[in-house]
Amino acid sequence: MTTDSPGRVAVTVTGRLAALNAAGFLDGTDVVVAKRIARLVGEGEDDAVLALAFAVRAAREGSSALHLDAIARLTPRLPGGDAKDDADEVAEVTAPGDLADLPEPAAWLEAVQRSRLAAAGVLRVEFGLVQLDRYQQDEVLVANWLDRRSPDGLKGVDSGALEQGISGGGLNEAQAAAVRAVAARATTVLTGGPGTGKTWTVAALLRALRFADGSIPRVALAAPTGKAAARMNEALESRLGAGVFDPAVTIHRLLGPLPRTTTRFRHDRANPLPHDVVVVDEASMVGLGLMARLVDALSPETRLLLVGDPEQLASVEAGTVLADLVRGLGPHADVVELTENRRSVPAIQELARAVRSGEPEEVLAILEASHAEVRFIDTDQPTLADLVAVTEQARALRELAIAGDLSAAVARLSEARLLCGRRSGPHGIRRWNRLVEQALTEHAPEVAYQPFYLGRPLMVTRNDHGLGLSNGDTGVVVRGVDGNPLAAILTGQGIQTFSPWRLADVETMHAMTVHKAQGSEANDVTVILPPLISRLLTRELLYTATTRAKARLTVIGSREAIRAAVTTPIERSSALTERLLERAPIRGGTQR
Repeated sequence: MTTDSPGRVAVTVTGRLAALNAAGFLDGTDVVVAKRIARLVGEGEDDAVLALAFAVRAAREGSSALHLDAIARLTPRLPGGDAKDDADEVAEVTAPGDLADLPEPAAWLEAVQRSRLAAAGVLRVEFGLVQLDRYQQDEVLVANWLDRRSPDGLKGVDSGALEQGISGGGLNEAQAAAVRAVAARATTVLTGGPGTGKTWTVAALLRALRFADGSIPRVALAAPTGKAAARMNEALESRLGAGVFDPAVTIHRLLGPLPRTTTRFRHDRANPLPHDVVVVDEASMVGLGLMARLVDALSPETRLLLVGDPEQLASVEAGTVLADLVRGLGPHADVVELTENRRSVPAIQELARAVRSGEPEEVLAILEASHAEVRFIDTDQPTLADLVAVTEQARALRELAIAGDLSAAVARLSEARLLCGRRSGPHGIRRWNRLVEQALTEHAPEVAYQPFYLGRPLMVTRNDHGLGLSNGDTGVVVRGVDGNPLAAILTGQGIQTFSPWRLADVETMHAMTVHKAQGSEANDVTVILPPLISRLLTRELLYTATTRAKARLTVIGSREAIRAAVTTPIERSSALTERLLERAPIRGGTQR
């Protein structure tokens, strides 16, 4: 068969690959990659090639490993879609297709093990899972690195200064335990939901940690996105003051990307980072590949602190590293969990707990309880009239931009936020950005024809090392002192200003996807849930979206969509937890 439809096959294929492609279970990328690699290694076994195609699909959807016995539960995907959509865009499901012709899983796994693809190292089979070679190598690298970690090579800490810093830091017991853990161990994972004091704990660590010889540790602060780095800097500066710490940067910038590549860096095993402590915030957003590059660039003398919430949406790249580490390291007390929420209002806290517990009726009861802080609009056809806070935000941004108050305009971005599960379609950010702009044109006609109108909220969508901008940085167009438009962007190094015409990769941010919202918060958050048939409608999406709110939350979606989201956790497969648990006795001996 041949087809020109996006996401389908552009070459002739036959047999089960063709049938599964036509039914939407495999797309063109899966089939083309599998067929080409099979030809290169001389693989003629249909079952092995089929497993390779599904392994490619699994990686594309965020899994670093494939359970062959889980394939029968896969849903098909609609053909087509917008090729410009981000990796967080997933097509809606169609009616169930036919997967009856799949091999029996145990026999299928044996066929893969004896295949030329396995002999050539393209596919790896361990723990009853099938993996592409690159993900198996990265998992082994991370697991082996953790095995080698020992406190014996770490520089001694001034325990007196540490305890003095803890006692004066206003920490609860779990936060104090986390600070002590970083001092005593080579690797620590600090978890907890929004508002549980993770950043406060990092601030206490920066104040308290001193070496026994009196020297101050060299600390690197990093986050997976520019927005998360900026948020980390803002939060730490409010607690420590300006100039006390080196500003957080993206992990890519910390590692130093080499020219013309996104996967090779200046710092690696042969040229490790020169820091005594590396702190990574929003670690749930770090994919397997980047985590492998990071740990490979740490020397035995460097302490690593990973901070994040494993219940949030994982990286758009393959892997669930933070969740795997929590499951695999927990038995050895390398994980400290914070549970006391000090930020969100009680109703939002209750909602977050109910979503995490997977109890849809409890979630609905909280949403419908008429809390002043939580509002629920039961509809799958939202209108602009439902978005009062969002339209007020757009008008306020414009007024501040016209006044040329760039600091206030950038700060206003954190007052209200509209979050959507997807980019396109009736529930997507493109439509809502357009509708908000149409509402603005009633009072400001120039919004319709000026690409960089005053008050336009911006999000950077691609790293621009020349300008010092990172994917995820946010800002707003304001009036400059000369009267011309100026883009004020909040970066990891604070607010920077640019001519908007120099910004090559930005998009309007009256609405943003939930994925992009990770690492940020706002006082007033409005969430538009995807429709009931969407594969994006998951527990993690709802949890991540609702926990962005500090004071007020509006959830827009049908009751059926709420139930579907709460009862549908994301299924990502990985072998990293198994690798960590397999090595637990060895690692337990070295960590004590």
